[in-house]
Amino acid sequence: MQANRRGRGSRLALLFAALVIQAASALPARAGDADWPRPVTKFIARSENCLHFAGEFGGDGSARDVAVNRRMDELRCNALPRDLKTLRKRYRNDPRISERLGAFDEDGMPADAGADD
Repeated sequence: MQANRRGRGSRLALLFAALVIQAASALPARAGDADWPRPVTKFIARSENCLHFAGEFGGDGSARDVAVNRRMDELRCNALPRDLKTLRKRYRNDPRISERLGAFDEDGMPADAGADD
């Protein structure tokens, strides 16, 4: 019996893991440049994810709505306004970061989120 024998299932699992890692590693680039401070990058990523899930909410009380609400709670979407205020205060002397944080409305959402392209 071979101990290192891999079947199709393990190859698919490895492929899935690679895709998840790739997606996770791309998040900071999407959320901002790698040279942003970690709290800023994390805030941007959270804001983008909260915006996404807000668009997924149907308001019909379905199982999907329950799942979306759970995910938004995990992301602490309701805390975005407070966290944005904290970051603006923390980085108020850094014009570059202040300008980046200025791209968010007081709800912590991208200010251009409602704009049409």
